[in-house]
Amino acid sequence: MYTFLLFLVSLIWGSTFFIIKDTVTTVDESFIVFTRTGLAFFALLVYNLIRQPRKLFNPQALLYGIVLGILLASIYLSQTIGLKYTSTGHSAFITGSAVVIVPFLLFSFYSQKIYKIDLISVGIVLSGLFLLTYDLETSINIGDIITLITAISLAFHVVFAQQFVRKTDAGILVLYQFMGAMIVSGSVMLFTNDGLPELTTQSTWSLIYLGLIGTLVCYFITVWVQKYVAAIKVSIILATEPIFAALCSYIFINETLNVNELFGAGFILFGVFIHAWVKHRIKSKAKRFKLHNS
Repeated sequence: MYTFLLFLVSLIWGSTFFIIKDTVTTVDESFIVFTRTGLAFFALLVYNLIRQPRKLFNPQALLYGIVLGILLASIYLSQTIGLKYTSTGHSAFITGSAVVIVPFLLFSFYSQKIYKIDLISVGIVLSGLFLLTYDLETSINIGDIITLITAISLAFHVVFAQQFVRKTDAGILVLYQFMGAMIVSGSVMLFTNDGLPELTTQSTWSLIYLGLIGTLVCYFITVWVQKYVAAIKVSIILATEPIFAALCSYIFINETLNVNELFGAGFILFGVFIHAWVKHRIKSKAKRFKLHNS
């Protein structure tokens, strides 16, 4: 079930690339981030006020949530700003490169063992990401450099979320994460804008989708599921996001995949499969060894 939910997140996030790319042409990026995190925060706040109001007073969840919220605001702001200057393909590849950073952060901060299959799978997935999304004919630009902040922030978010969600209530942690992101993006919006933008019907529905589905649903799942799934596996599965981005672009805006992109998609899926299969064998051997020696 957890794997299915992570693939669902990748599908939803894949659908947001062309939506953000279109929306940011008429709506300021900080307003987009403020609105999507604000919608997610208030929707989850109402739910918690109705279902579990006593759990809201949780200093540990507040502290951890603010840390994740700052990282979330950094992810969204840098990715949204980057999409003003670079292609969706470049953005998807650079964002997906977080999969490379996660294992080294886990080792550096928490001394977590890295298996050979982790590195091999990461390498396969990264190769697939490159083939699927990167256009060699387009030179590196300022949007690519800004989007590097997205990848680094996303990697830290995955690593810290795994640690925090195992120490406090997941629902309250996610609530305060959205609050922190809303405050950060709102502050940026106040200092960089003279007033609120005029929204069209299309941009309004886009913001609602980004807030309630792309933010609330997706980040609740990715934080909660890390109670049960290792951060490296999470990052590898989420690296399938560009496949769904390409699929959504094909369905909704008639973009097609060339041979390299199809090979790239195959590489990513193979990397995810081989990681899951080998990790399952490692766990099975460990269980047999434990039973044999007990």
